[in-house]
Parts: sequence; structure tokens; C-alpha cells
Amino acid sequence: MSYKYSVSLGAFGLQRDRFCEYGEPRSLEERIKIATSIEGLDGISTAYRLSTDVDSLKETLAKYQLGFSHFTVDLSRDRRWLNGSLTSTDPDVRKAAVEHIKNCMDATKKMGGSLVNLCPMGDGYDYLFQTDYSKAWRWLIDGLKEACSYDPDVKIAIEYKKKEPRTHVFVSDVGKALYICEMVKAENLGVTVDFGHSLLAGENPAESICIAAQADRLFSVHLNDNFKDWDWDMLPASTNFWQFIEALISMVKVGYEGWIYMDIYPFRLDPVKAISQSIKNVKTFIKAIQEVEIEKVKLAMHAHDYSKALKMILEKSSFD
Repeated sequence: MSYKYSVSLGAFGLQRDRFCEYGEPRSLEERIKIATSIEGLDGISTAYRLSTDVDSLKETLAKYQLGFSHFTVDLSRDRRWLNGSLTSTDPDVRKAAVEHIKNCMDATKKMGGSLVNLCPMGDGYDYLFQTDYSKAWRWLIDGLKEACSYDPDVKIAIEYKKKEPRTHVFVSDVGKALYICEMVKAENLGVTVDFGHSLLAGENPAESICIAAQADRLFSVHLNDNFKDWDWDMLPASTNFWQFIEALISMVKVGYEGWIYMDIYPFRLDPVKAISQSIKNVKTFIKAIQEVEIEKVKLAMHAHDYSKALKMILEKSSFD
């Protein structure tokens, strides 16, 4: 199995946190041109906002012969989503959020894609006694039912996240994401397992990949890393190496066939060098994993023989 790799255009533009600015303000074409210099990169992703110029994006990607993996629906940065989008107490805001997802689905098809990444980070709460949980979850489920039924040919992948920008995001872990899929009961609704988000949720990403795939809901995989305290979007395998390797083994083992999205923001590093090296590393890891006699590794795993399973993996590895 040969994978395709993508990265966010945001990695090549101006970025801000509460303290500093990083990178440089660049036009769409400038950012795409920079992306073409990354070895091993097959395509890009970007946030879908009210201001997104789909025609310009499509034309520029075609000009530079770069692919497109997916849009991520932005339901947190616009002020209208300040107190929630799909779970807002204002029915007009909830309606606008569903329409925004539908518009993103249309834009995705126009781009030649078939996947929308949905990370409802603004849907949550900051304090106790602030929200009616039952109503919020019902609105969330009903909104996704409507969005999914709009175009069954476009998949929607829920990217769960524990916190940020709210202190508590409703869809905070893989279990809640799969619960929503079960309640919505739409074949085109699935889950994005983001390695860093999974760590932040206190999960083992390899396990999360397996149970999402077992439910036939593993629609997307995002790779990055962190110290399990915040969504730092660090370079893959830079901190949690062995958990990362096990996650890749699970991804290969379950037969994942989608894009691999490098969800990283190397603020203080050269983005071209950082992303190029990250893709090279991941490709090397996957090649080594694919060369392992995986059925024998699985037998060792089933026998709880950790040492033997790890030895077979390392014997085929060349992580240089």
C-alpha cells in the first residue's frame, strides 16, 4: 500500500498565538509554490471559511500540479461561532453552521475531493452550569444528520479534541465520536484519528485507530506529536516514538487507505525542511513495517509476547 501525504497551507503563512507571530503573510499562490518544494508531498489541505475562494484554489493547485486532500470546516474562528455552532442556543446560528458544512461539501466536490474534516472545537463549554448537555448533544446529532443526508457521496470525518478553544469540547475522544456516528446512523459519517488529539485525550492512538476501523469509521488519520499536555502539533515521532510506531503498525494492519495528513506547525523551524524530514521519516517507518511478517508479529501480540513482537519489528527497521 502506497500512501499520499498532505499538509496544511497554514504552515506556510502567518501564524499567531497569544504571545508571538510566526512565519510571513503570504498569498495563496506563494504558499502553494512553497509547498511544491517539499519532497514527498502529494497535496495540501486548508480550512474552509466563509471567505474561501474555491475557484482560485483549484486553479492554483492545477498550475503547480499539486493535489488536494480535504477541507477542514472552520466552525470556531468566526465570531458567529463564539458560543458554539452546531450546539448554539440560537437556532439561526445552528442553521448557519449546518449550511456552512453543506457549502463545504459542495466545495469539496468542486475540488474533486470526497472528504470533509469536521473539528467542532467551538462546541463545548468553559464553566460548570453553563450549558444544557442533553439539548446540546441532541442539536449536535440532529445537525450532523442533516449535513450527512445532504450529499451521501461526501464523507464527513469528525476530528475529536479534548480542549481548545473551549476548556471542554463536547466531542473530546474517540468513544464520543463513535457514539455520534452510531446515533446519526449515516454511512458517510466517520472519525478522524489525530495522533496528538488522541494523546491529549489520554488514549493510546494505536487502539483508537483499531476501534475506529473496526466500526468501519476510520475516515482520516492525522500525524503529529506533543507532550500529552497540549495540542502542540509537533513533528511526528519527535516525542512519543514507540506510541507513534505502534499507531503506524495499527494503521497499516487495519488496511487504512486514505491520505496521511501531516498536521504539524513548525513555528520556530523552517517549514520546508521540517515537513520534508517528517514525510521522509514516516515513509521509512511504514516501509519497515510493511516488510515485517505482520502475521507472525500478530501471533506474538496475541500471545502477549511483547519482546518477540518488538524484536521482529526492529529487525526490519532502518530508522536512520
